[in-house]
Amino acid sequence: MKKALFLLFFGLLFNIGFSQESICEKFKTGKFLYTSDGLPDITVTRTKTTQTETIKESTEVIQGTIVWKSNCTYEFIFTKGPVPELIGRTMSVEIFNINGNTAKGKALFEGKYVNFGLEKLE
Repeated sequence: MKKALFLLFFGLLFNIGFSQESICEKFKTGKFLYTSDGLPDITVTRTKTTQTETIKESTEVIQGTIVWKSNCTYEFIFTKGPVPELIGRTMSVEIFNINGNTAKGKALFEGKYVNFGLEKLE
């Protein structure tokens, strides 16, 4: 009986982990839009290893390298942008609360958190 309960519990954990991986997979690459109040209209284009953010109301572009740490978390290393002091610095990002083509995210940069919404466009 204990063995059966252990296998059932392990099976549920495996399914939850696999399900989370599948859900986050669609947010690893593609074209996205930040949807949070207080943020400008920013379009994000992401490949498996790079991310480019384009701010609609300006010509500014922010680029960086992505290193995935887990299924739903990654580090963004700034490689290009309007503020030269940011080049080489790292921001930690977590994607969660996925619902269809939308998700919420949380970025940690230099001790400060920024919460954001994300919509998958492509």
